[in-house]
Amino acid sequence: MRELTLLRRPPADTAAVIGIKNYTDGIEACLKKEGIRFDVTPVDMNLGGGYFNLITNGFLRPLRSVLKVRSKDRIFHAADELCGIFFPLIRGKKILTVHHVIKKGEYRGSLYYMFWKTVTAVAIKSSDRVIAISDPTREDVIRTFKADPDKVVSVTSNISRRFRIVEDVEKEKTIGCMGTLIPRKNMSSSITAFRMLTDRPGMSEYVLEICGEGPEKERLLRLAEESGVGGRVRFVSGLSDSDIITFYNRSALVFNTSLREGMGMITIEAQRCGTPVLHLERAEIPREVTRFSVPCADEAEMAERAYGLLTDRAEYERVSRTSKEYADTFGNDSCRLYLELLKGLG
Repeated sequence: MRELTLLRRPPADTAAVIGIKNYTDGIEACLKKEGIRFDVTPVDMNLGGGYFNLITNGFLRPLRSVLKVRSKDRIFHAADELCGIFFPLIRGKKILTVHHVIKKGEYRGSLYYMFWKTVTAVAIKSSDRVIAISDPTREDVIRTFKADPDKVVSVTSNISRRFRIVEDVEKEKTIGCMGTLIPRKNMSSSITAFRMLTDRPGMSEYVLEICGEGPEKERLLRLAEESGVGGRVRFVSGLSDSDIITFYNRSALVFNTSLREGMGMITIEAQRCGTPVLHLERAEIPREVTRFSVPCADEAEMAERAYGLLTDRAEYERVSRTSKEYADTFGNDSCRLYLELLKGLG
């Protein structure tokens, strides 16, 4: 098999999108397990590091690194859309992973949207294969970018085995949320559902802990204050991998109120840690992810169903057990499918 260069966000970048980081870690684990030789080129697209960092570590250094490779026999895999920015300049076989097809207005404004869409379109055109992390994302790629259907394959993300029940971490009176604070993630519905939950008997000691950063944070802080739960809504960020696993383990429940996901792996991650997840029925999230999550019509039903789980131990343990059993099997064939794709490139 050809040697491979993996273009990825820096592993130590705590500002990176959590799902992309976990996906790329899974790719590295798969390659190491199978003994495939590869090297990593970091592509630091973190705007929070300033423009100098973006230009130096997001463009110049990775560009210099990939241009040093003269062989046409190497495979380059861009682990997310923006890491494919160099594809038109690269010799060899190229694979691009698309995690989510952004819609105009849903993330970081129109300028970012145009940049993302332009880079993604060029990278798709230059790729030999495009990996979509779910069937709905594959359909979005083909429809939005007029991509050749034969070139776009769906390979579900693998979930690291480190997401597991940690025996010495006890459940707390915490409702967890995880995700970038942008409109699509719809964290406001989690705050609303939490307020409704705390109005019920015996729920006044619970807190809502939102793990994530993003442009919506100030608005969400105001919403929590105006809703009367400002003192019981906490925002955390910059968690390490072990901190995230602890976060899932100590949360009694996880609210996933996102409206649209290419995959939405926080559901599976939390379930592997033994924590039931509730989601909105109207959300566009792949069915294979939400199969054992608790569906809710709106915020009021989410509060009602959360209350039912928190006050009925037998039902809580049933949902926890069945969702974990399913989550433990999720994506188990992803490494095999990825290796077949690599072999298909020669």
